[in-house]
Amino acid sequence: MFMKKLIIIDGSSMLVTCYYANLPKEIKEAKTEEEKERNYDKILHASDGTYTNAVYSMLGTIIRLIKNQKPEYICVCFDQTRNTFRRELYKDYKGQRAASPHPLIEQFSTMEYILEELGFAVIYDHTYEADDWAGSIANKFKNEVSIKLMSKDHDYLQLIDDNVAVWMMLKKDKYEELKELIYDRDGVDVKALNLPYRIFEYTKEYVKELEGVWPKQIPDLKAIVGDTSDNIPGVKGVSSAAVPLLNEYKTVERLYEAIETCDEKELKELTKYWKTTLGIKRSPLKALTMKPETDEDIVGKKAALLSKELATIKTDIPIPFSLEDMKAEYSDDKLKEICSKYDIKTI
Repeated sequence: MFMKKLIIIDGSSMLVTCYYANLPKEIKEAKTEEEKERNYDKILHASDGTYTNAVYSMLGTIIRLIKNQKPEYICVCFDQTRNTFRRELYKDYKGQRAASPHPLIEQFSTMEYILEELGFAVIYDHTYEADDWAGSIANKFKNEVSIKLMSKDHDYLQLIDDNVAVWMMLKKDKYEELKELIYDRDGVDVKALNLPYRIFEYTKEYVKELEGVWPKQIPDLKAIVGDTSDNIPGVKGVSSAAVPLLNEYKTVERLYEAIETCDEKELKELTKYWKTTLGIKRSPLKALTMKPETDEDIVGKKAALLSKELATIKTDIPIPFSLEDMKAEYSDDKLKEICSKYDIKTI
C-alpha cells in the first residue's frame, strides 16, 4: 500500500451535483422552464451577476477534502462537450439528456478558472470525457501512489484495482442502504475514514458483491443491460441473464464465441446448460443472436459490441503532466482573493 495519495475528481459530476443541491426553492418547486428562468436572479451570485451556487459548494468541498484527507496530489477532470468520440460512434449517445441551464453552464468555466488560479491540475478537452481523463491518469500513476476516484458516475467502477478505489457520491437513501449493508456488517469505522458527506468507498470486492461482476467486467455488463443514463442500448431482453452469463464467460466476446461455435443441436444443449447450471430461467439466445434488418438497427451482437465500446473508459490517453504537477497545494491568500472576487463569504 502506497503512503502517498492522489485524488482524482470528476469535476463535471461534482459541479452538477452542487448546482442542483443549492438551488433556491422557487426553482426547485417550479413547474415549467419559464418559471425557473424567472427565478434565476434568486440563484446565489456575485455582485457582478456571476452565478456561484455550484462554485461555492464545490470549492468548499475540495478545500475540506484537502484539509481532511491530506492528499499529496489532486486533479480535477471536466467534460467540455457531449460531442466526443462516443457521439461519433453512436449519434444517440446521451441523446436523451436535456440541455443544461445557463446558470450551470456558466459555472463550468468559472470553476475551471478558479481551480487553475489556485494552482490545481485541471484537465478537459473536446474529444474525451472526464472519466476518460480520470481513467488514463489513474492508469498512469496507479503503481506509484494510492488513487481515489471521486464521482457519482457508475462507469468509474470499472477502474477499480488493487490500488485504485472509487469514492462514489450517493443520495442519502442509497448511502444509508450501503452503510447498513456493508459498513455496519463489516464493522467499518466510518468516522475514521473521514470521507466527505455521503461518500461510499467501492473496492473490487464490494463491486463484485453489489454488481455481481468484477470491476473490469462493468463494460461487459453494460454491453448487455445497457445504461439509460447515457442512452447506451445494450441487448434488450437479456438483462436478468447478464450476470450469470458473465460469471461463466467473463466477456461478451467470449459469450458470442461460445454461441457462434455451436451448431443447431449444440445450441439446444447450450441453452439447456444455461438453464440447469447457470439458473437462467428464460433463454436469452434469441435476443443475443438477433440480426439487424437494416443498417440502422442496433440489436444482438451489434448492440452488445457497440454498447461495450461506449461504456469502456479509455485508460491510454497521453497525460500532459507529472505527479508533481498535481500537488494538492494552494495559497490561502489566493483563496481569499478569489473568494473576495466572487463575494464568497465563507468556505
